[in-house]
Amino acid sequence: MPSRLLSSLSLSFLVALSGCGNQLECDSIETRKAVLQSIADDHRNPLINYAAREATAKPDPENSKPQYLLGEKIVTTSTSADKRTLQCSGGISVAIGDVKASKEVEFTVQKSADGKLSVSVAPFQF
Repeated sequence: MPSRLLSSLSLSFLVALSGCGNQLECDSIETRKAVLQSIADDHRNPLINYAAREATAKPDPENSKPQYLLGEKIVTTSTSADKRTLQCSGGISVAIGDVKASKEVEFTVQKSADGKLSVSVAPFQF
């Protein structure tokens, strides 16, 4: 009887652990990468344009590529009823040449039924 109870508890524990990886989070590594990629792909975003205008160093191949960094704290500002869509907010910085600019970034992260993640970043407002 005790081994049956142990087996049942072990199975319950494994099922609970496997569900943890499917939970949608604003601050997961996967979400952070998607947000950074979305912003890096938008060559018209005002944050990079501001940093490029303010840089005093002449652009060269070594210092003209923007370097993005999300802040340590990304927060969930709202969650949909089905918990598949989150509204998120956090700090982001960009460095280009000798200039660094920082701004609050707001984004939406969604996970479809098949597990695919999509991120939509709100345009920067200055």
